[in-house]
Amino acid sequence: MSRSRLECSQRFPWVLRRVSFCVVVLFATVISGCGNSCFVGFFNNGKGGIIVKAGNPPPACSLPQMNGAMSVLALKPLLCEFCPAPGPLHVFVTLRAVQLRSSAIAEPGPSDWLEIAPRLADEPLQIDLIGGPVPEVLVDSAAIPAGTYHQVRLRFLPDSRPDAGLRSPNPCGEAYHNCIVMADGRIDQLGWSADPDVLIPADTVPNGALLVPPGAKTDLLLSLELSQMLYSSGAEPLKPRIVLAGRAAAR
Repeated sequence: MSRSRLECSQRFPWVLRRVSFCVVVLFATVISGCGNSCFVGFFNNGKGGIIVKAGNPPPACSLPQMNGAMSVLALKPLLCEFCPAPGPLHVFVTLRAVQLRSSAIAEPGPSDWLEIAPRLADEPLQIDLIGGPVPEVLVDSAAIPAGTYHQVRLRFLPDSRPDAGLRSPNPCGEAYHNCIVMADGRIDQLGWSADPDVLIPADTVPNGALLVPPGAKTDLLLSLELSQMLYSSGAEPLKPRIVLAGRAAAR
């Protein structure tokens, strides 16, 4: 055997060991930080090894949260079957929050609501729910965690709050932030069953849930409508009151 071939055969096991060790270290690097183990690789003077130690506390090992995008649109025109003809000319509402909830149980508690339009807290949006076929854009391509949501909540500015922060004149006047403008020019207060919120639960959503896939965009279409309920407060007698209700669909 020639000298060059002998040297190659003598060096080859060392090269193989080194390549194999590099592969092992690379594999250890990839899986380090998962589970309850810690992997440390070393190499010194042609010799290598791996030390495996239990992690206490275990190293963090989690997948990144995948996001989707959602736009929220309010459909027009809004109909009022019980209103006297010709019905209301305008229905103005002032929106201060758009929220989603993954739970299908309608229980109290603000902690598990996901706010997708935080800018509305400082800049409430006043819109007219009557006014043509073009929908009103409430939220434009907000990034939200991908997943399944079962409830939608719209929160409106209460009439008791004077510092509305509206950028345009309020067509409801000084008394209201949400109102109905009738054909004869009369301005009526828009009522609420409790807080100035509209809760759209799972049973009004097709298939009982809103699915937001990762890396995809979902359009949430809201159909808001006027309904009538009997209401009494304090010394006021029981009388009909107009309230706002809604349904949701996704595309």
